[in-house]
Amino acid sequence: MNGTGTYTKSWVIRLIVLNIAIFFGLQLMLSMVGTGEQGSTLSDVLIFYLGLRPILVIEKYYIWQLFTYMFLHGGFLHIFLNMYALLIFGIPVEQAWGSRRFFSYYVFTGVGAGITILVINTLLGGVNYITPTIGASGAVFGLLLAFGMLFPEAEILIFFIIPMRAKFLVLLYGGIELYSLIASSGQSPVSHAGHLGGIIFGLIFFLIIRKRGIRFKSKLIKARLNREIDRRENRSENEIKQNDQILETILEKLKTRGPGSITDDEYQHIRYMDIMTQDSDELCVEEDFDASDEFCAKCAHREACLLRQIKKYL
Repeated sequence: MNGTGTYTKSWVIRLIVLNIAIFFGLQLMLSMVGTGEQGSTLSDVLIFYLGLRPILVIEKYYIWQLFTYMFLHGGFLHIFLNMYALLIFGIPVEQAWGSRRFFSYYVFTGVGAGITILVINTLLGGVNYITPTIGASGAVFGLLLAFGMLFPEAEILIFFIIPMRAKFLVLLYGGIELYSLIASSGQSPVSHAGHLGGIIFGLIFFLIIRKRGIRFKSKLIKARLNREIDRRENRSENEIKQNDQILETILEKLKTRGPGSITDDEYQHIRYMDIMTQDSDELCVEEDFDASDEFCAKCAHREACLLRQIKKYL
């Protein structure tokens, strides 16, 4: 779909905007304000309470840090790399799963990475037991795994130069992070434990959904879509009428109350219909369409015309 409504409904875009807003609008601003205690700034105080510091979670019960740590970042390069990866891996995964399942997965792997950091840094001790970990890297590595599982044959350019299939990229990064964690004995300033945790909890998520009989394979998604396209030509009159009513309701809501009035299910239906009608290239002139017109009511392309009107408001 085209239009700004697509982006405002996307959790990928919302997460990117949120992370950027926190970094530039909060962390950088607070870093300019000192506290008077050994050169500390208010940004340091923010990281103290919201970054993931195992000693505080274990001894002070700052449980919220397992979630809040992934919305803070340590510098321009740190946030740029994480948000870039969130964009290129997150968009395809969200389109395949839908916004709700994508967001659930993102939080699950992000918190899972936090639990992994907590456990490993507590067991190994050392400086990382008292040092805060920040960044969305754990959740991003979880997205890398999901992308590799859903689109294993997709090619990605490493360093924008070297092409590699997604399934091999997951194995490569997983191997590098495991080796780095072992080689550094868990004392590296880079959170290899968090990166591995994102991958591990991503695998746990896939094991859970498969046990529940839910399978997310790109081939199955495409096959289901092709079946729907074939079925469109043989739908009953009642099905067509019901679908028209749904689109008319959505259009009326958009006209009277704006994009914020439609539900997530209605938005998903719009996205579905956008795919179903993308081969409709024989539409009348837009100004000629009238939903109440008898000719338009009998037209085979009525759904596509309704969708065209809907997209004007998104």
